[in-house]
Amino acid sequence: MEQTSALGRGGDPPAHRTSIYRMAAPSRADTPRIARDWVVSVLRAAGYRELEERARLCASEVVTNAYRHTDSPEIAVEVVLGDRLVTVHVYDCAPERRPQGVSPGLLDTRGRGLGLVAACADDWAAVSQGDCVKVVWFGFVAGARE
Repeated sequence: MEQTSALGRGGDPPAHRTSIYRMAAPSRADTPRIARDWVVSVLRAAGYRELEERARLCASEVVTNAYRHTDSPEIAVEVVLGDRLVTVHVYDCAPERRPQGVSPGLLDTRGRGLGLVAACADDWAAVSQGDCVKVVWFGFVAGARE
């Protein structure tokens, strides 16, 4: 008799597996550091070392924006690991505060974060999800896992 899993397959794991990791933290000044270190830990454990520094920068910028530019009491971060695609979602409770595509002046010391995300990530977007949630996500196409 053939053994089947709850997914209706035999005992072999699926060829393409997606793993999702989530964390939530209060919106505080130390949350960007905690979130970026957590994202790097997830990527390192999953064998995506080549993405660590790009993801660290992008996570830091997006979580910092959620902290500085919203009144959201909590910031959630989700890392979705596919075979060759890694996507990081940052959620806050301020869908009306969508990132603006304003270019900073030459001497401005603020306003460069999303430009860095656009330069470092393979793709990114900001999307409102209903009346209560905004998600800013960024993604990378990865090489083979280590």
